[in-house]
Amino acid sequence: MRNHMVFTPLLASTTVGTLDARSVAVHITDIQKALFMPQNQLFIAEAKAVFPERKVVECLSNDGLRFYVSYDKLAICTGSQGSTFNIPGVLEHAHFLRDVKQADAIHNKLIENIAKSGIPGRQTDEYQRLLHIVIVGGGPTGVEVAGELTDFINQDLKNLYPERARSMRVTLIEAKEVLGSFDASLREYAARKLIRRGVQLRKGIVKQMNDKEITLTDGTVIPYGLCIWSTGVGPTPFTLSLPFTKTAVGRLAVDKFMRVLAPPKQDTTGHVRGEGERTGAQKVNILADESDTPSLDSMGVVPDVYALGDVCANPDKPLPALAQVAEQQGRYLAKVLNEQAKAAPGWQPSQEFVYKSLGAMASVGGNSAVLELEVAPPTHLSLAGWLSWVAWRSAYLTRLGSIPKRIMVAFNWTMTFLFGRDMSRW
Repeated sequence: MRNHMVFTPLLASTTVGTLDARSVAVHITDIQKALFMPQNQLFIAEAKAVFPERKVVECLSNDGLRFYVSYDKLAICTGSQGSTFNIPGVLEHAHFLRDVKQADAIHNKLIENIAKSGIPGRQTDEYQRLLHIVIVGGGPTGVEVAGELTDFINQDLKNLYPERARSMRVTLIEAKEVLGSFDASLREYAARKLIRRGVQLRKGIVKQMNDKEITLTDGTVIPYGLCIWSTGVGPTPFTLSLPFTKTAVGRLAVDKFMRVLAPPKQDTTGHVRGEGERTGAQKVNILADESDTPSLDSMGVVPDVYALGDVCANPDKPLPALAQVAEQQGRYLAKVLNEQAKAAPGWQPSQEFVYKSLGAMASVGGNSAVLELEVAPPTHLSLAGWLSWVAWRSAYLTRLGSIPKRIMVAFNWTMTFLFGRDMSRW
């Protein structure tokens, strides 16, 4: 349970000390000033269940106090979690990169392994293992982490520990293609840049892992000191527990107006669901696709319940789990609810949600990035190199939630450029 929003596109920079972790975390009240008003409330607690018939949400505080919050309108925006694909050992031994605590854990493990490798008498195999970083997942997060690590090794570690910097290895494992959602020319550019900067690209699928080794499905065993897992996202236990219809990959099913759907109260076997009783499977096949979702013709709209962001999908028009999708959905729902508040009873929205892609970008290390802009679907503008890197930094700097955080990030970038990265371990 946290009281802040994390600007995840810049989390990769905090893992090596380019940015301070506080720079990418913005308190909720800094984003939404209306929460200071006496008629509004903010509870730092975990949502445990939703009872749509009584219009009540069951919550649990950090110290175990259970309480209930009634609602007139409910928006479920609980997001997703890192997906392990049920691979043995991943949850126990891999590091995820979804929030500030996880970024700090990666930073501390990295610095700890560098220090351990310098202990006299260390066996060669163990020395090499400690200095081997494996990133699983070749999406934007995995690529940006790899780029940040190579910057750290080439610009900072080599000045402090030249021998260890030469021994440091970064391996990126991807089942398909690096930056698979980007244009082919950008994928090739990113791959070339990463290889040139010392990253080993390996095509494969992880079968299992323990605290020292990763085993691929082809039998290859890869020793590692730090494993960063960035293979995508899946539903949270809370999402799967809700009494609403789920898609084939476990997201809440919504219609074109972002309204949550639910199955009939009585199923085909004659069973009558209790209020708040979960529907659908407790576990989902994360390799499935939204298009595998059965027909939703028999599903009904849950009154006054909406869902936004990673937690939901319209199976007819599934959208990627991106921040820009959630932001546009939030603005759409706010507009709908404001119009409904002014309208006569029985008013229904007439304009469905339409997503407008703002493009995609990823840094690949050094002063290089790839940028893909959607000009007029299906036409895309693809850019790579220094100008894309400037656009990448400018775009993310302006998207931060508050002016103080923008100043802090700009200051961190300047300090890193002038004096190098922070290698302190907390």
